[in-house]
Amino acid sequence: KDDLSKVYTLVDTLKKSLEGRLDSIEARLTTLQTEHSEVRHRLDDMDSALTSTDARVSALESSCSELAAANGLLDDLEGRSRRQNIRIVGLKEGVEGRPAEFVSKFISELLGQDNFPKPVKIDRAHRALRPKPLPNERPRIIIARVHNDRDVMNILRLSRQQAPLMYHGQKVFIFPDYTAEVSAQRQAFNSVRKRLVEAGDRCSLRFPAKL
Repeated sequence: KDDLSKVYTLVDTLKKSLEGRLDSIEARLTTLQTEHSEVRHRLDDMDSALTSTDARVSALESSCSELAAANGLLDDLEGRSRRQNIRIVGLKEGVEGRPAEFVSKFISELLGQDNFPKPVKIDRAHRALRPKPLPNERPRIIIARVHNDRDVMNILRLSRQQAPLMYHGQKVFIFPDYTAEVSAQRQAFNSVRKRLVEAGDRCSLRFPAKL
C-alpha cells in the first residue's frame, strides 16, 4: 500500500511537471505567433512602401525625361536665335565706338573688301555683359548679330581660311555664338582635337558630332 501511494505521488509530480512544461511551451508558441504576426505586418508595410517608392521613382523618371526634352527644345530654340550671331575675341576695349557701325567696317577691313563689296549689315552689337575689365585683363567679347545669313557663313568661312587674323597688330578670332550646352559638348572634343593638331592634321566639328 505504501508503494502504491509512492507511485501515485510520483505520477502526480510528473503530471504537474508536464503541465508546467506544456504551459511554458504554449506561452512560447503564443509569443512566436504574436511575433510572426508583427513581422507579417511589418513586411506588408514595407511592401506598401516599396510600391509607393516605385511609383514615385517612375514619376520622377518621367518628369526627368520630360525636363530633358524641354531643355533640348529650349537649347534648340536658343541656338536658332543665335544662328546669325558672331563672337569677336581679342579687340581692345573702347575701339568699337558705335558697336554696330564698327563691326560692319571691321569685317570688311579684316577679311577683305573684295569679299564684301557692300557693307555688312549689323542689326546690333555689344560687349559681353560683365564688368569692364582692368587694363591688364582680357577684353570682353563683342557679340554681333549679322542681318544676312549668307554674310554670317562667309564671315565664319573666311575667318577660318585666313587665320591667324590680325587687326592693328592684335590677334583676333571670330567664332559662332554657340549656346552654353553646345559649347560644353564641343569642349568634350578638345583632347581629341589637340592630338590631331599635334599630329599635323586639320580638324573641324560638324553637327551632330558625338564621341
